[in-house]
Amino acid sequence: MRFNYCGYRRPRYAYAYAGSAHRPFTSSKPYETRRHGGSFGVRRPLRYLSYRLDLDEEQVRRIAAILDVLKTEREQAALDEARTVTEIATLVPHQELTVDALREALAPRVAAAERMQLAVARAAKDIADALDDDQRHEFAYLLNAKSFSL
Repeated sequence: MRFNYCGYRRPRYAYAYAGSAHRPFTSSKPYETRRHGGSFGVRRPLRYLSYRLDLDEEQVRRIAAILDVLKTEREQAALDEARTVTEIATLVPHQELTVDALREALAPRVAAAERMQLAVARAAKDIADALDDDQRHEFAYLLNAKSFSL
């Protein structure tokens, strides 16, 4: 017997991706998300910081640039980690697997971790420079309470 997808027997999941939800989200605003219309026109972490720290427009612009650099560095570190996993996977089948060969394959991951550490330190310093005293104390509280992370 053949299952007929027409009429009342059509399962509900067939409609899940129909309509506007299936089309990719496009917006003229670069940081606007589908779910949150972007009251500030920026990403969610920055929106959270601007609300909690009561940032003005210039501070929002500076912190957006800082977080963008940090995001790019994180993406690069993830790419380097994926590359090292691939290199290790190509080394494992060989009979002459040595610690030196594995160490050489893991070198980009170590370098990426060092770059990431430096990027986080620069971001923390630059964000602190962009804030006034009261905002710095609130930012430190957010970091300690793990409400926000760099």
